[in-house]
Amino acid sequence: MKKERRKDTGSKIKRYKNEYRHAVDGIIYAIEKEWNLLLIMIFILIIFGLCLLFPVTIPELLAIVISAGVLMATEMLNTSIEALTDLVTTEENHLAKIAKDTVSGAVFLFIIMFIFVLGIIFVPKIIELL
Repeated sequence: MKKERRKDTGSKIKRYKNEYRHAVDGIIYAIEKEWNLLLIMIFILIIFGLCLLFPVTIPELLAIVISAGVLMATEMLNTSIEALTDLVTTEENHLAKIAKDTVSGAVFLFIIMFIFVLGIIFVPKIIELL
């Protein structure tokens, strides 16, 4: 026989609150400790400044926001995988190198994609000014 679990909404609310607090802690840690993420965020702020200077459509803005979000999330995943790899082994290890290199490669691919998206959106606007 299965025991019925009592629903305790107070503990659920506390659990959800803790989950969001941990997520925010992770974002704050990444911004404070990861130089690459800080550079990416500064670059993204500059891009949003360009969005104020050049008229962008809603779909263009959406492409920029999604690309920026994916890029920042990928950099944070890079940080977590590198930390986890360092936790597992501090010695030189071929598999640890593969883990770190491939996740860094993923970040690099998203940087290229983001630059490509920005080029598609802003190059015609800049050419129009010339």
